[in-house]
Amino acid sequence: MSGLHVQRVLQITDVHLRAVAGETLLGVDTWHSVAAVLDQALAEHRPDALLVTGDVAHDPDPAVYARFYGWLKARYPGPTLVTPGNHDIAGNMGALLENAHLELSGWQVLTLDSHVDDEPQALVSDADLAGLEAACNRSANAHLLVATHHPPVAIGCPWLDRDRIQNGHELLEWMAEHGRIKALVFGHAHQELDLAHRQLSLLGTPSTCIQFEPGSNQFSVDEQKPGYRWLLLGEDGSVRSEVRRVADYPLEIDRSAFRPN
Repeated sequence: MSGLHVQRVLQITDVHLRAVAGETLLGVDTWHSVAAVLDQALAEHRPDALLVTGDVAHDPDPAVYARFYGWLKARYPGPTLVTPGNHDIAGNMGALLENAHLELSGWQVLTLDSHVDDEPQALVSDADLAGLEAACNRSANAHLLVATHHPPVAIGCPWLDRDRIQNGHELLEWMAEHGRIKALVFGHAHQELDLAHRQLSLLGTPSTCIQFEPGSNQFSVDEQKPGYRWLLLGEDGSVRSEVRRVADYPLEIDRSAFRPN
């Protein structure tokens, strides 16, 4: 990508904000951890755009989303695109959902809403696919990036895989045939994933708070630190990315706080 003009996009995901100040998720203060992530990322580079790929709130109250919107804009006033996750209530997200897509130089970033309000499973309907197809066809940009919450493929964690996008193969085949779509980025898995379907890059990004253990058969929390992903979108349609973590974050997981459903 040397010599090419690139658009630098920051992706964060699975923020899981609590409604009460100081309340934690498995021992992690999620407001504190997302602040540590953004502080480090924004000290590294000033992004051309910011993606937040779902599970913004663990307590999906309108006040939580409103607080996050103001908090985020104070730190990064640039273009921002948010998609809901399974812990979110879309009707409560307010101004966070003000943008349906982002226009960058030579690129358009589109969202595919895979969530069901406060339910773990993904739901991508025929209407959702038709809407994405129409948005892609309307775009005058040479290259497209799609952002969603759930993985479209199995990731080797059976307890997470049951909630993936069930018609993910159909989705990916259509995306691969489209030609201008270069990558799909997602969250939900709370771990780093770098996969592919034909020529498409499939990129899963760590959470800004707790991580899940890769390859786990049942719910299991990893010791990896909060993370984020930089996406470098080249004018030639190339996609390069790097996952970064807050290496010095004082992570203390409280496994006793987990209560199975």
